[in-house]
Amino acid sequence: GSGSRTHKYMAFLAVPVAAAGLAAVTTPLLPAGATAAIERGQIHVEPGFLPPPLVRSLREDAMSLFEAGLFSPDGLTNTAVGRSQQGFDRRDRQTFRGDGWSSATGDQAARLQFAARMRSLREELAE
Repeated sequence: GSGSRTHKYMAFLAVPVAAAGLAAVTTPLLPAGATAAIERGQIHVEPGFLPPPLVRSLREDAMSLFEAGLFSPDGLTNTAVGRSQQGFDRRDRQTFRGDGWSSATGDQAARLQFAARMRSLREELAE
């Protein structure tokens, strides 16, 4: 279902959170062997990597921000033709136009929690 797809896509996002001042997670996020598999170029899927309540909060936040008009189509832009002729519409990949993950708009707490978890994952993989 779309929930499992959400987990996979979120695991690949890189979010800078140095300014957020959030503490890193101290317990390992991945089981033994996962890092070695990734280092060999293999894909590791970690079921339940994000807690279900956080996934729900992030999904609701994104939907709310989208409905508020804070997302816009993202893609290669051909500036030689008008926007209406470029072929981008609401079906294309959408990008949040707000002032980023630390924006007070929407569910800032959920985005910062996700960002802190991703920072911890990056640190764990760098060890």
